[in-house]
Amino acid sequence: MILRLGTSNTAVRRMAAQPRWLEVRQSLRAAIALEKKISAHMKILLRGLAIVAALLTGCVSPESGVKSDPVTALRQLDQERIQAQIGADAAALNRLYAEDFIGIGPSGTVRTKAQVLADFTSGSLRFQSITTDDVQWGVYGDTAVETGRSTMNGQDRGKTVPRDNRFTRVWVKRQGRWQLVMNHYSLLVTQR
Repeated sequence: MILRLGTSNTAVRRMAAQPRWLEVRQSLRAAIALEKKISAHMKILLRGLAIVAALLTGCVSPESGVKSDPVTALRQLDQERIQAQIGADAAALNRLYAEDFIGIGPSGTVRTKAQVLADFTSGSLRFQSITTDDVQWGVYGDTAVETGRSTMNGQDRGKTVPRDNRFTRVWVKRQGRWQLVMNHYSLLVTQR
């Protein structure tokens, strides 16, 4: 028998009359009910935290600070590439181009990453402006293909760069980072 302080003699007699297992059962029910209330509140809290975490994780890529949507991230990187070419920023181009990069210009000139960086650094390849239009993206896992039209004003080894071109670019995601692996230009020929 359990004697509780502050209980009346009648309550003590009733408790004494109840078998021990009944007291344990009532205590267990009370504990389960309390646990369910706490569990329900915890579940709601944990679900809310999970939703917030998912939203925050989906918004920002930890490496770049750009949206994790591949096309949005790739558009941003392509704009960085264009600005780096106009500004002859070899450090930015070094980051954006993969080590195995191959570029084919509208005149058929083939350049590796090292050759592109050297040409921008020496000033033999210069752009005053580059714009793109009609850009389409296809993302296939860790590979993306970008196509479109390009209008360029620049010089390549003293000659004017062909102004109107079609391009195809291939980007690959390696170690969590997108890099340009191939760039091919074709002279845009107007149909008669």
